[in-house]
Order: sequence, then structure tokens, then C-alpha cells
Amino acid sequence: MSEYDLKYAYKALVILAPLAVAVMYTEGMLIPALPSIASQFGVSSATVSWVLSIYLLTGTIMNPIAGKLGDIFGKKRVLELVIWIYAIGVTLTGFSPNFPSLLVFRAIQGLGLAMFPLAFSLIREEFPPNLVPKAQGLVSAMFGVGSAIALPLGGYIAQNFGWQYTYHTVIPIVITLAILIHFFIRESRIRLKAKIDYIGVALLGSALGTLIFGFTEAPTYGWTSATTLGSLLVSLVIFVAFFYEEKISPSPLMPLGLMKRRNVLVANIAAIVAGFALFMAYQTLTYLLEEPKPVGFDLDILSTGLWLIPLALVQMAGSVTAGRFISKKGPRPVLIFGSFLLIPAYLILSLLIGNAGLGTIILFASVANLAAALLNVSLINILVFSVERQYMGIATSLNTVFRLLGGTIGPAVAGAIMSTFETSIVYPLVINGQISYMPITVPSDFSFSLNYLVAMGIAIVMAGLSLTSKNIRLGQSTNRELLRE
Repeated sequence: MSEYDLKYAYKALVILAPLAVAVMYTEGMLIPALPSIASQFGVSSATVSWVLSIYLLTGTIMNPIAGKLGDIFGKKRVLELVIWIYAIGVTLTGFSPNFPSLLVFRAIQGLGLAMFPLAFSLIREEFPPNLVPKAQGLVSAMFGVGSAIALPLGGYIAQNFGWQYTYHTVIPIVITLAILIHFFIRESRIRLKAKIDYIGVALLGSALGTLIFGFTEAPTYGWTSATTLGSLLVSLVIFVAFFYEEKISPSPLMPLGLMKRRNVLVANIAAIVAGFALFMAYQTLTYLLEEPKPVGFDLDILSTGLWLIPLALVQMAGSVTAGRFISKKGPRPVLIFGSFLLIPAYLILSLLIGNAGLGTIILFASVANLAAALLNVSLINILVFSVERQYMGIATSLNTVFRLLGGTIGPAVAGAIMSTFETSIVYPLVINGQISYMPITVPSDFSFSLNYLVAMGIAIVMAGLSLTSKNIRLGQSTNRELLRE
């Protein structure tokens, strides 16, 4: 215990944890506003999913770069740079004059996602092993706090002043956190002697870009079109080239040696699967709440935010509880329970579409969010106790890469399914004080049910992966001793 300064550790936790609040405040407002953004800029539900996809895509590419730079030059130094990039992206996004510029600014904002693995790594360095899960649980709970604040407050601002104004309100928060980190967070003590694999960075970015393009634009060009199939094939070829580059590179972006460890491999594959299912399900729920009746519940942005608050509260409670349980029993039981809980939650949600009230759907969506909270906390703890400290930055960054990869594809697939399976309804519009009934095209009940069924299938894969993990019991042992166990 002598190597740890707990007084400073808790101070660092108080400063770093609100990063999750700031980001989720912004994103928690944006997701309910997606239908409004699509309407404002005249784009489809599949095209507007790029608002999420490009943000996650650039974050995916930036994470391994920032993680490795943090291991080499210091995690605090790189974290400060990333936060200021995020602040610039948030500022520009709020002033987007059109949809292309919105995507460009969201891409810049996405680079800021690299702050999380760096912050996780700094927290891991300062807490003794038996307290790390509790600290990680508190950080994960902050994502729920951010959502709980964003859903009513961000929803109110977005509905009455426009979604851009929520971005304006987050700017001073991000700048304040950047200043606090500069003055009160210590630099990481452990460094890694290595270089950046720029060829690997280029290959990974190209592979991800073509992959997401193929999935997102499939409804436009057709799932069997040369454009769609060609994009996916090119992505596959580039991924093969990427893994070959990582194998022969003296300083690979993705150290394949770490991937061979069972828990690291499980944590990273599970991150893809979990990210895919969770992001897909969340986007589906948002559209279901806001689509016109009889398909959806015809809620405005503020009402949608208020109905989603239970999901945020459940996430907060689940994250804290998971951290405490992991400290006593290890992460594997929590991972298994969370994985298997997702399966019935998504199955029931798929059956409820068109057959149940809003309260019932929110209830089971909250159960799914509880499972998501358990998964997130258990996965990060399985990972951080399976690698040496000098690799902590790149290991947590790569895990975030895999999580974002799944999270990038999930909304794209959800948007594609909703654009592919549509139905026409007659919707009342008030024009010059007169009610006119206009035919409009919206996602069908089948598309929402199908999205949840796909998410359930992914959850089954997640449950199978959880059973292959190896548990780590946390005591007073050092990280090296944990690895030896």
C-alpha cells in the first residue's frame, strides 16, 4: 500500500470522472435529437446515423494512437491535448451550417474519445488493485450521471432552442476540466520505449472507413450492389493487410502478443460484440419513442429524454454495484451475469413492439441498460488486470477501439434496417391553422423488432464469450502477481 497515495488518488478520481459526465451530457442530448437533425438537414435515418458513426470512427482511429503516445510520452500530457481537440470539436459542431460540415466537426469531436482510456489508465496507476474496480465503477456510473442530466436538461434546451445550444453549454465545462487536469493531475510514472506504427494507423483507418461506408450506404445502393459488396470486400482486404503489418512491425499499433492472452482476447472481442448490440439497441429505442403513431410513440425530444431517465439511473446504480462486487469476487461472474441478462431483455423488447405500452418497453430497456453497465465495468477490469502497467495505455485504448468498432457498426446497421423496412402512414399536419393529412414513410414495426432480434443474437455470442474468460480475484497483490495468477 505504501506506493499508493490514496488522498491524491481520490482527488484524481474526482477530477477525471466528470469527463464521462461532460461527454454523455453532449451525446445524451444528441441521440434523441437525431430525427430532428435528419429533418432539419433533409437526410434519411440511415444517412443521419453517420452523425454517430463518424464520431465513433475517428475515435476508434485516434484511440490506439493516443494510447501509445500516452505510454511513451506520458498519459497526462496526451490527455490534455486530446481534451482540447474535443473542446474545439464541440465548439464547431454547435455552429454547423449544413450536414456535411456537421459530419466534419463531429469527426474532430470524435478524436476526443481517446481521453477515456488515458483517464482509465491514470486511475489504474493511482489505486491499489483491490480498490480499482470500485473506482472504475464510479467512473462508469458517471456516464449514467451525464445521461441523467442530459436527458431532461439537454432535451429541454434542444426542443426549445435547438440541439446546437446544448453544445454551446458544454464548452465551459470541458475547458474547466482541461484546466483542472493541467494543474492537479500528476504525470504517469511508467513509460514505454516504442514508436508509432503509422502504416498500421493508415491501414486501420482505411479498413474501418470502407467498412462503415458499406454498411451505412447499403440501403441507398442496395445490399447486393457492387458498391456495397465492393466496400466490404476492400475493407476485408485492408484488415488482412493491417494484421500482417502488425505482425511484422517492430513496434506494432496493436501488439498481437497481448491479444494472445485469454482475458485480453475475450475482453476485446466482447467489446466489439457488446458495442454493436448496445449502440444498435439504444438507437432503435430512440427512434421508436419519437416516430409518429401508430408505429412509434410520437414523443418530442424533451419527452423522450424524460422517459429515458430510468435507463440512466439504472446504469449509475449498476456500475457502482458491479465495482463493489468485482472487488470481492472478481470480474468474471459479473461479466457472465450481465451477458446472459441481455438475451431475455432484447428478446422481450422485440416481442413488445406494437403490443405494449411505453412504460413496459422502458422497463425492459432499463433491464438491458443494467446488463450493459455490468458488462462495461467487468470488461475494463478483466482487461486492466491482465496486462502490465507499461502497456496500460495501449491496452485500454485498443479495448476502446474494439468497443467503438462495434458501436460504429451497430447504429449503421440499425439505421440501414429501419431504412430498408418502412411503412406508409397518414400523419396530421397543421398548415396555416388547417389540419391536413399527409402520407409519410417511417420505419415499420418489423424493423424495430428485427433490430432487437439482431441485438439478441449478438448478446448470445457475448454470453458464450463470457464463459471462456478466466476470473481474477483481487486482493493486495500487485499487477505482476495478478498476471502470475
